Amino acid sequence: MIFPENEITEIIAVIVAFGIIVTASNHLAKIFQNIKLPLITGFIIVGIFSGPYLLKMLPGNLNRLGFINDISLAFIAFASGTEIYLKEIRDKVRDITVMTTAQLVIIFVLGFTIILLLADYIPFMSGAGQNTKTAVSLLISTIFIASSPASAIAVINELRARGRFTKTALGVTVIKDIFVIILFAVTFAVAEVLVSGNKFNISEIIIVFADLLFSVLIGIVYGKILELNFKIAKNEYIDISIILLIGWSMFLLSSFITKITSSFLTIPLHLEALLIGIVAGFYVTNYTDYRTNLEKLTNHFGHYVYAAFFTLIGATLSVDLLIKYWTAAILLFGIRILTVFGASFVGSLILKEKIKEAFLSWMPYVTQAGISLGLITIISAHFLDFGTEFEAVMIAVIVINQFTGPPLMKFSIIKRGEAHIKSKDYSFDFHKDVFIIGLGGKAVLLAKTLKREGYSVKVISDRKDVDASFCTDVEVNLVDNIDYETLVSYNFKDAESVVIMRDEDPAYEISELIYEKFGTPNVIVVLETRGNIKRFKEIGVIVVAPTAALIALLEHFVRSPHATSILLGMQENQETEEIEVLADDIHGMLLKDLRLPIGVLVVSVTRNNQVMLPSGYTRLRKHDTVAVVGSQEQIDIVRTKLQY
Repeated sequence: MIFPENEITEIIAVIVAFGIIVTASNHLAKIFQNIKLPLITGFIIVGIFSGPYLLKMLPGNLNRLGFINDISLAFIAFASGTEIYLKEIRDKVRDITVMTTAQLVIIFVLGFTIILLLADYIPFMSGAGQNTKTAVSLLISTIFIASSPASAIAVINELRARGRFTKTALGVTVIKDIFVIILFAVTFAVAEVLVSGNKFNISEIIIVFADLLFSVLIGIVYGKILELNFKIAKNEYIDISIILLIGWSMFLLSSFITKITSSFLTIPLHLEALLIGIVAGFYVTNYTDYRTNLEKLTNHFGHYVYAAFFTLIGATLSVDLLIKYWTAAILLFGIRILTVFGASFVGSLILKEKIKEAFLSWMPYVTQAGISLGLITIISAHFLDFGTEFEAVMIAVIVINQFTGPPLMKFSIIKRGEAHIKSKDYSFDFHKDVFIIGLGGKAVLLAKTLKREGYSVKVISDRKDVDASFCTDVEVNLVDNIDYETLVSYNFKDAESVVIMRDEDPAYEISELIYEKFGTPNVIVVLETRGNIKRFKEIGVIVVAPTAALIALLEHFVRSPHATSILLGMQENQETEEIEVLADDIHGMLLKDLRLPIGVLVVSVTRNNQVMLPSGYTRLRKHDTVAVVGSQEQIDIVRTKLQY
């Protein structure tokens, strides 16, 4: 037997206990989210309380759960690779290159220098030898560079942010992950030499770069394995199970190759499993047809993996050391903020941004999470002399970064004018202005319905025989005449849609006025009888005859009940909306290359009043109108992508 029977029983007991705790953590962490704290902070805190230092729900030795750490890190690496989507960052290559280079160089050099100078003020470094101080300074300054793509994406989606600053920040955050892994491999090797006291040999650096090269090549192989899995598997639960096993195999392969090569090489090969995972995710995202498959899995199951990973980190955290070294965590947090600010400020000046903008440029890069914590766990497991203290302090730094990072990123995006959140005065999106011309029961009912959906609705009428007092919760404007001056006075130029409820001739006169003076894209006329609708169509007006529309609607319910229900918004959490393409960087992009939220369906693309049924190879043009189906939150994200 590989394990004694009693040890197998103990392993199963620990795994079952941890599974129960993770399930509880998944729910309890949402309490922290409700009070505006990061979700991973909740996972870590639940892990701390359930661990061997407080409630003792888990045993003191959690080494048997190391495979969960490996599987989670592999998943995080795959997810990081999916965020590097070349077609999305192609127009910001210079900005991203400059800012990434500035952060890699300045954060590392400045961080290393300051930490080494202040080593005597950092408790677990003060009594160490100079070599150990240098090694720890190298490792900490490397971790300082890393940011959190997941946290950045969450903030960007929340603010529906779009623009040069936002794109650059996300691109830099994602690209840095690869370079941090590469730099970590080098500094880790140097730190090993310094701590062991062995003589430094240039061949060791050559071996490190050979390790990195092999890791990239094997990462491509793993990318092809993932591609093959997506070709074969049809069930997402089977998919995620296989992918987690594939991820775990990266760490097993790394250990196996190190063990084998140590028998015939002075310096054995050590593959970087995290780099393999990032390259594999990058390959699937950019060079296969299965980008959305991998993205869907990482989005759908990521929450559960993060719950397990961060809860385990909390459970293994030495609470006594955390309390003992909290001042060191505050000091290191301050040093990191200083280095990130300096690097981002210099990068902004090189890009010739205004001083005011440069002072905001550091704020998106404060958050840290998955990759940073992964590197910390590797250091803790390898350097036994200072690993435990190092882990406690650095995890505390990351928790502080998670507290402060998202609010700082939100602040910077809003200040740069790239947030497109709903107005504080109204519960509608700034583009969703609708005018209803005409007054009556149907007009008021339509206005109230649109208002509930987040539209700003104004009702305008020149009827003197109608009492508007019954129109509660609706803005009704009674005017003498509906002419150009009147419409201008009500900011009619901002209208996205106009609904005209008048008799045929007055309705046509108003439609023609709007067509000639304002060019409003969506004009709808409601006619009780179908008169001369040809003249309306000539100026792009949609004519709705209620009786005919009802018959047609009932016909569609008979033929396609589910599709009709979706299009009418009758299905729960499914809305339909048409969005005009306004973003310059979307112009010319193939629909299949547009990174849409998982579950969004593109129904049609309208260009020059011609409706097209799209395929993945439909190339979008500026001012196309794209009809999409999805949840309101998903539609808001699509609108942000297409318009800003």
